[in-house]
Amino acid sequence: MRPVFIGILAHVKWFTDPRQHPTQYDLLLSWPVIGAFAVALAAAAVAYLIQHRVPEPKAIRSLERYARTGPLALRIALGVALLAAATADWLFVPSLALDHDAVGVTLRVVEALCGVLLLVGLYARYAAVVLALLGVVAMVPFSVESILEQVHILGIAVFLFIAGPGSVSLDARRGAGGSLERQDAPAAAINLLRLAMGFGIGYGALTEKLLNPPLAQALLNQSPFLNILRPFGVGDPVFIWLAGLTELAVGVVILSGQITRPVMATGFALFTVTLIVFGLPELIGHLPYYGIMLTLFIAPDADSWQMRRSLRRAA
Repeated sequence: MRPVFIGILAHVKWFTDPRQHPTQYDLLLSWPVIGAFAVALAAAAVAYLIQHRVPEPKAIRSLERYARTGPLALRIALGVALLAAATADWLFVPSLALDHDAVGVTLRVVEALCGVLLLVGLYARYAAVVLALLGVVAMVPFSVESILEQVHILGIAVFLFIAGPGSVSLDARRGAGGSLERQDAPAAAINLLRLAMGFGIGYGALTEKLLNPPLAQALLNQSPFLNILRPFGVGDPVFIWLAGLTELAVGVVILSGQITRPVMATGFALFTVTLIVFGLPELIGHLPYYGIMLTLFIAPDADSWQMRRSLRRAA
């Protein structure tokens, strides 16, 4: 199982029309999918052993003191992504193309407004709420599945609502940049951000690969070179299953909260490699992921007192 698979076939729907290949949820009870879940749970168990038996260097753990930079990183990543997507006539990602009718224009304007407010950190909590509602409303012109695949954006919105926009924001200038006045607010923000990312990656593994092999096959038909194991005799169906398995395992490990830093570092490297293949659309779509990966790399442990103190003092 090679982690490079997650970078090669990640977000198939961004580059292949998903309308021609509906997700086959009946495959959930098929042996290939059950086997993938079994391997993913085994990966989480291995991650647990590593987390509790391999000590992390103190220099790496000391990064938690910089948790206060998390809100800024998330705001910049998501704000720029929203503005770029609105400019390209997308809602969040390339697969959610907006028409030029009244509905499309309205969604685009709200998306751009949220992007501007988050980027400068002005009324950031209101912008986070509006962004979450935008996702709910967008389920009508698009689908519940297509919006659930963007649940990591909801995770950022919830994080910013709980933790606040941070000190480098216009909200901080008016005294509204700090976290909610609850003792467990920083831990809740980090946990919900991690859960949203883990669920999003795992769900994408299902809807784009394990429960929809024809969709992934369509992308491989367009770009056969993406099957990097073909020279070794691995056919496309097996490659698609391995890619989905790897992505599902990564999502489950993130959900488990184990070895979060190594997973974030690996993901950052792999997402960057795919930019060579897919270019600007890949960069725009992955910007929110970059913000999450940086934040969770710095502060992966919701139980850390140092992280809680740093994030609480972000304003």
